Amino acid sequence: MAVYTVIDGAQLQALLSSLNLGRLRAFTGVADGVENTTYFVTTEPARTNSTLSDSREWVLTILETDNSSQSAFCAALMAYLRRAGLPVPLLAGDRNRNTIHHIVGKSAMLASRAPGAHPDDISADHCAAIGQFLGQMHLATVAYPYQRVNPFGLNWASTAIAALPREEESSRCLINEQLLRWRKLDKRANDLPVGVIHGDLFCDNALFVDGKLSAVIDFQSACTDWLLLDVAIAINDWSSTEDGQLDTKLASALLDGYQTQRVFTASERDVWQDVLCIAATRFWLSRLLSRRQGPAGGGIELTGRLGKDPEQYARILRHRMNDVVALPRSLFDPQGPLM
Repeated sequence: MAVYTVIDGAQLQALLSSLNLGRLRAFTGVADGVENTTYFVTTEPARTNSTLSDSREWVLTILETDNSSQSAFCAALMAYLRRAGLPVPLLAGDRNRNTIHHIVGKSAMLASRAPGAHPDDISADHCAAIGQFLGQMHLATVAYPYQRVNPFGLNWASTAIAALPREEESSRCLINEQLLRWRKLDKRANDLPVGVIHGDLFCDNALFVDGKLSAVIDFQSACTDWLLLDVAIAINDWSSTEDGQLDTKLASALLDGYQTQRVFTASERDVWQDVLCIAATRFWLSRLLSRRQGPAGGGIELTGRLGKDPEQYARILRHRMNDVVALPRSLFDPQGPLM
């Protein structure tokens, strides 16, 4: 992992002052994420009646890709989900309520740092909470005026595979097989429910306090796509063993948790294995590209907790081509629940 954009205290203080957030005490680069730069920031709050000033801990995300429409989508969605009562960090806004700021010539967001930590030893309770969150989010955004399509969808994947170096030829063959699967599903999946998805709800994007979900973070990949894809992305990360196999207990807990909020449709059950493979392919491909590109602009190398190893998703894909946990049926389904 890397901090791609290096900043100094004076630059950060200027941003804090513009937002009336007090005096900078400390900041440090964070070894999480692949596409953006993250810093933890500690401040001494300003003397004001503003609610924001009460927070002393912040997360600064410097957006390494200049995509104003994606940033605006992300910020608006986070505010919408907070109003809906979901555990999402509060973004700091200026006097005009703008939550997209600028530092060293790049767009940035400053969010309140939520309490808790990423789970190291994932349990069924963790997975159930993640499933419930996704179900709540998908229901809460049914009427959301979304327009942003998936920037990491089929069009992206078809272009990205051409950027793989020659030494990845063996990977290219299997990925091409999965792109064919993706294209076939895209043509026939007209009845799959579509809506707003997080798109990256990995273990390092969720925080827990005493076993309870305290926050879901990093909505930079949020977009519009099949709702089932969001579930598949979470399943592949939260319930995979080191060798890529599916932990059926964890997977079932996540799926059951989801269905306490939203019931899977028959069309979703029919294509579940396809979507699991597509989700694995998407992250395998993006990690291969990130490994090739490396840190930009002389960034500072850091060692991430998860390593972001592309081969992890190659292993997951190979297993998903053979092993799945079936989506549960509704208790009201006349065919009864799947066992």
